[in-house]
Amino acid sequence: MRDLRRSISLLLVLGMATAGCARSPEAKKARWLGRGDSYFGRQQYREAIIEYRNVLRIDASSARAMQQLGFAYYQLGESAQAYPFLLKAKELDPNNAEVRLKLGTLYFAARQLKETREEANFLLEKDPKNFDALLLFAASASTPKEVAAAIRRLEAARADFGGRAKFHIALANLYLRNQDMAAAEGSFKEAVATEPMSIEGHTALGDFYLLRKNDVARAEQEYKAAADLAPFGSAARIKLADFYFLIRRPEAAKQLLAEISEKAPKFLPARHRLAEIAVVEQKYDESLKALEPIFEENPSDLEGLLLRGRVHLGKRETTAAIQDFQKVLRLEPRFARARYQLALAQLQAGNLQQAKGELKEATTIDPNFTDAVLLLAELDIQTGAHQPAIEALEKLIAKQPRTLQAYRVLGLAYLAKREPGKATGTFRKFVALAPKDPHGPYLVGLGLRAQGKWTEAKQQFEEALALAPDAVEPMVQLVEMALTEKRPQAALERVKRQIAVVPRSGALQYLLAEVYLGQGERAQAEAPYLKAIELEPRLVGAYLQLGRLYVASGRSSQALAKLNDALRVDPKNLVAHMLIGSIYQQEGDISKAQEAYEKVLALNPRFAPAANNLAYLYSEHGGDREKALQLAQTAKEVLPEDPRVSDTLGWILYKRGVYQRALGLVQEGAAKLPDNPEVHYHLGMIQYKLGNSKAAKQSLSRALHLSSKFPGATEARSILAE
Repeated sequence: MRDLRRSISLLLVLGMATAGCARSPEAKKARWLGRGDSYFGRQQYREAIIEYRNVLRIDASSARAMQQLGFAYYQLGESAQAYPFLLKAKELDPNNAEVRLKLGTLYFAARQLKETREEANFLLEKDPKNFDALLLFAASASTPKEVAAAIRRLEAARADFGGRAKFHIALANLYLRNQDMAAAEGSFKEAVATEPMSIEGHTALGDFYLLRKNDVARAEQEYKAAADLAPFGSAARIKLADFYFLIRRPEAAKQLLAEISEKAPKFLPARHRLAEIAVVEQKYDESLKALEPIFEENPSDLEGLLLRGRVHLGKRETTAAIQDFQKVLRLEPRFARARYQLALAQLQAGNLQQAKGELKEATTIDPNFTDAVLLLAELDIQTGAHQPAIEALEKLIAKQPRTLQAYRVLGLAYLAKREPGKATGTFRKFVALAPKDPHGPYLVGLGLRAQGKWTEAKQQFEEALALAPDAVEPMVQLVEMALTEKRPQAALERVKRQIAVVPRSGALQYLLAEVYLGQGERAQAEAPYLKAIELEPRLVGAYLQLGRLYVASGRSSQALAKLNDALRVDPKNLVAHMLIGSIYQQEGDISKAQEAYEKVLALNPRFAPAANNLAYLYSEHGGDREKALQLAQTAKEVLPEDPRVSDTLGWILYKRGVYQRALGLVQEGAAKLPDNPEVHYHLGMIQYKLGNSKAAKQSLSRALHLSSKFPGATEARSILAE
């Protein structure tokens, strides 16, 4: 029995020792490295990154984890994240050829050609027959002299590497830099002829036909050849699907991606792409369905969570979108695309500063993230930070001189900074890069108009319309200029002439109605608003304007009908809900008015006009008094200078007996609304309660002088009769 107890004790000790080993830092490190390598081998790079980061938490100098993190980010195409890890891996092991090669490739992608060549030369000194290093050397050539030298060096290596497709692809790219299209095409074809089974060769030839020749049929032929050579779960098949989507054959793209998902169910990029296409097409339920098998496999799939967040964003489910993006960032804090999407969600929520913060993080992580740089610059312009926007855009243009939108936003920054000459010069660079793009002359017109050169500006707007007859923005500028010159008939005639050119444009009909309305011709405005809706049933603004038009002419039932039509197009349109609430409030249907304002606040809890109106209704019609106070305080926080908001909060405080604080608020409202009888009535009642009879009678008399019919008129007369 004693031996049995001794054996059990020994087993317990051994078990505890084994468990302790399993929990040791080295055991954890080995387990995380193993998991990371397993994910990496299955091309699940996001999941691999999490495991390798876990390793660095306990061993910050792990060369293996550092290298693999760099490789994983590299495979994802996230250069800014890959770079510091590859640089550290190079420091830890300077002779690691694969690290040096990938680092050189990143330098090339960032157009740091000197550093690219240094890495290539290092590798070639170690091994003159390092083929990948030779290709990197060729890629780094930029000047005519360097290109010629690279061609000579490749030709000298033809005997060793002429049987490889990549050799001929490198030569072809050098010929492209020399603008020698015939020689480039010949080398691309030679790549395929030399190595008919080369996926890269067929893909490169397809790119040449698509991007350089605009030959869609031959491009498709080559992309299909590459896809047929590749396994189902491969980048080549994804490339073919992307090509189909690019040439507006989405069904072909989806069919191919579905086939890949069926035959290679573990290859998640195909499922991700299916979900992404559905997001782009705004088929949100279809996107969620495509994500289901991904989450069954891995509920924390980063790309899946990012796509689901985009679905929520598209459906204006802002809180859910923010939660998904934040979950992604908890798993991978340096995921720049997730930061960008979170910024979009914060903007949707009205949180401008939080959005800017996320964009700054995104551009710090990846300085070459064009969309993030552009959006941050636009937000800086909105908030008056013109110089930071200009500096960021100039850096972007220096690195990416063919990025059209950078010139657009930079020009707008100069306009906002009141430097129209610089703006016009910047917009002209846009035109030089894209002479057939109608936005170019339109932007130049904006710059010239700001300079006071109206004749030249009008010419530019007309040029924009010649390139795109259905463009509305240039027409708006021409109309505004005619109206400023006090030529309303000329504005009307110009819009009508454009409608004759583009008779199916709902937007131009809408503009015509706006011109009529601006001239006070409400009856004339109705027909073009209706025509705009007929031509473009999703033009929400036309429904809203008709609603306002009908309210102004006393046609409440027609107004409600049009506003409800607007909500069928856009169920979350705050303006439509607000207008419906105000109509019901004017008609005395308090319950329906409250319901409309409550819908607004469900969509945006800090929408001050709805909070203010609902607070007043709760206060005046037996609603929740505490809720009324909370809503009025919220409205005051959001719109501190609005006199109606001040009056509402003051009147609610009056009803709670807080007279002195109420007085200051309502006095503020009365000063800014001198012709509003109800506000003067409120002021008189507060003064009366504070014992200032003379001031009270003056305010109440003022109210009755302005109108004999307002809520409280009877009480005002009674006090005046005392």
